[in-house]
Amino acid sequence: MQQDIIEKYKNHVVDPKTQQKLNEPAEDKTGFNEGHEDFIKILMGKLDDETLNPHTPDSLYNHEVYDKLEESEQDATGLTAVNILSLVRQLQQLRQMDEKPTFQIQHLVEQIWQMKSVFEEKHGDVFII
Repeated sequence: MQQDIIEKYKNHVVDPKTQQKLNEPAEDKTGFNEGHEDFIKILMGKLDDETLNPHTPDSLYNHEVYDKLEESEQDATGLTAVNILSLVRQLQQLRQMDEKPTFQIQHLVEQIWQMKSVFEEKHGDVFII
């Protein structure tokens, strides 16, 4: 049965308008929650004014706190910063495509927020976001 369906549709071409609609991220009609919206504004502001470079982990550090950490904690901060900035770059790309509050953008913001919060609970306010 499954092979019959595959065979039946193997040469099917999707209408370009349908494909375009399928490629659009799903918008969350409820919008960003207040915390997410504020966090995105802060994050995008730091990217826009180049305080934060999404390819440079050191630019994410709050050096007043980071410089006082033990070497092992600085190493852990560096690894976390690399992971956070990977998500920031994805968020930046999605925001450049469309600023609507998509589920994808909201999920990335939540991931960044959680990663930052959990890490800072243990190590202090080591990030500038």
